[in-house]
Amino acid sequence: MRVAVLGAGYAGLTLVKRLEDALPDDEVVVVDEDGTHLVQHELHRVVRRPSLVEDITLDLGDVLDRATVREATVTDVDPDAGIATLETPEGAETLDYDAAAVCLGAATNFYDLPGVEDHATPLKRIGHAHAVRAEFFTAVEDATATDPARVVVGGAGLSGVQVAGELAALAREETDPDAVEVVLLEQLGSVAPSFPEDFQRAVRDELEAQGVTVRTGTAVASADAGGLDLANDERLAYDQFVWTGGIRGPPAMDGERPVVRNTLRLGEATFVVGDAGRVVDTDGQAVPASAQAA
Repeated sequence: MRVAVLGAGYAGLTLVKRLEDALPDDEVVVVDEDGTHLVQHELHRVVRRPSLVEDITLDLGDVLDRATVREATVTDVDPDAGIATLETPEGAETLDYDAAAVCLGAATNFYDLPGVEDHATPLKRIGHAHAVRAEFFTAVEDATATDPARVVVGGAGLSGVQVAGELAALAREETDPDAVEVVLLEQLGSVAPSFPEDFQRAVRDELEAQGVTVRTGTAVASADAGGLDLANDERLAYDQFVWTGGIRGPPAMDGERPVVRNTLRLGEATFVVGDAGRVVDTDGQAVPASAQAA
């Protein structure tokens, strides 16, 4: 029997390790774009400490015992046929499986807001963290206390909170902090909106203590090269724009996060694990896409 694990993020790597032990006589194949595992929840730290890249990336060959690692991009999954379509440097290939887990994580959701995807930098990959850092230094190069640079982070979930904090710390360490204004926008009424109220208050207090301007109840309507148009008709100029406004399904799932219940079953022998799916509880309520919920 061949068991395929599509993706080697938190869900994928954890599952592969368990399958190696549970299925000693079966073939276990893990498909990953570059054969490495990224410690995603530490990615924001690379913005301020680029040297941490080596500490938050793991070569799959070093941590897996016998699973076969295929470096490829999953472009499609047919759960009924038991086939995954892969894109490799040599071209398109297919991978037949007897059972599979879709662990492809989530992509950044720009919600089709005009100009946002074109002008904002997301934070999902190592390259994004490097880009955010480089854009920060470009933005603040000529900034002064009387003419500060404005760095806007759109979306105050955990990623937005983390990167706003890192950028504020970077301003204190590398520039005149009075020459940089870090603004965190959130359309809902609180930061970290999927978490308990006491946690939300503590996070907001800490961000504001670090000098971050937190604006809740503030939605982005569109963006262009010089500024944001907010839903309240306000124009907000920026020198750097980072977007952490939400998640959507991976391209292989056409951007969708299929709804699954506690069996995580997508097809007869295909399952969705982690952020690639939208898990609902017995009341039909979505389970938050967080490590705590997982």
